[in-house]
Amino acid sequence: MATDARNKSNKGMWGWIAAIGIFLLAKMKWVFALFKIGKFATLASMFVSLGGYAIIFGWKFAFAIVYLIFVHEMGHLAAAKIKKIPTSPAIFIPFMGAAIGIDPKKIKDAETEFFVAYGGPLAGLVSILPAAGLYTLTQDPYWGLVIQLGGLINLFNLFPVSPLDGGRIVTVLSTKIWFIGLLVMIPIIFISPDPIIILIFIFGIFTWWDRFKDNAKVEIMKHEEKVLTEVNDELKHLVAFTPHSEEMNTSNFISIKNKINYRLNEISKHLSADSGSVLPVIQEKKRTAFKKRKAEKDILTNMLNQIRNYELSFYENTPINTDLNSVIIENEKKLTTIRAEMDRAKTYYQTSIGTKIRALILYLGLAVVLALFLVYGMEILESSQITR
Repeated sequence: MATDARNKSNKGMWGWIAAIGIFLLAKMKWVFALFKIGKFATLASMFVSLGGYAIIFGWKFAFAIVYLIFVHEMGHLAAAKIKKIPTSPAIFIPFMGAAIGIDPKKIKDAETEFFVAYGGPLAGLVSILPAAGLYTLTQDPYWGLVIQLGGLINLFNLFPVSPLDGGRIVTVLSTKIWFIGLLVMIPIIFISPDPIIILIFIFGIFTWWDRFKDNAKVEIMKHEEKVLTEVNDELKHLVAFTPHSEEMNTSNFISIKNKINYRLNEISKHLSADSGSVLPVIQEKKRTAFKKRKAEKDILTNMLNQIRNYELSFYENTPINTDLNSVIIENEKKLTTIRAEMDRAKTYYQTSIGTKIRALILYLGLAVVLALFLVYGMEILESSQITR
């Protein structure tokens, strides 16, 4: 009994250490500079993890779990390579697993995200097969441990909550599944408050919330596109008339500045009225309206400053010498970026019914096979204990 209590205490302690480590890694992005070191980082971090697991759980367990994690990550790397997506080398993080760096912008749609995410647990399934064969030949219960661990690690990764592989896999079906996964996790947390599960739940909420706000982001980008287009039209009009008489130029400068100041005053009134706190989800429309006005204010304020600088350089030969044509070109670049982001946001999760059906079959099929291997491994270990 004392030994069981001590093991449980150690497990909880290392769970919290892992949870804190994940949180720090998420907050300190500079740590991921390690990914750029190269293949040496994979090998070095692998041995560090191996030693860490061995100290706590013994060498046999350490070799098993590092092997399984390595093959799982190689599955992601292979899938990314097939899709020609650049990645960093795999980095092992003791008591947390391993990770590879992928720029999310390199993944063009949910179908590609499914493919890369699915590669990990699929390779994990393949990693179990040699252990099953070796157990058949030797009847050594150690291979039952490898089978059980492989089934457990990869099945857990298929849980439909981001940032787990399962959360990324189900994006091809519907991101609404994330919310269902989060609801399922709540009773699990109460029954078994494991720190890793708690942290995954927290990250899952943030990921779901970001996805919930995607429609609002598109709406804000549409408004930015509209305002920037209007701004550029005004600037082009101003540039077209500046070569004419000083009286004409003065009239144009005053006219455009008055229009901008009027719009800025109106926006400021609305922003002051809406500056109070708003409730998430319930008052999301109000939040979106506030952000749209804020984005418009920033664009117009920047435009007004550019026009004032240009006006000074035009009349007083000051060293500011702002070129409105360069401002127009810069705005066109911003418009191109905004339109590309809007197009990606609109089309990223669009998939055909056939793709959804195939993805669902592959997802459930892999989960079932892994579950069978998990049960098989557990039965091997139980039978070996009975025979003792």
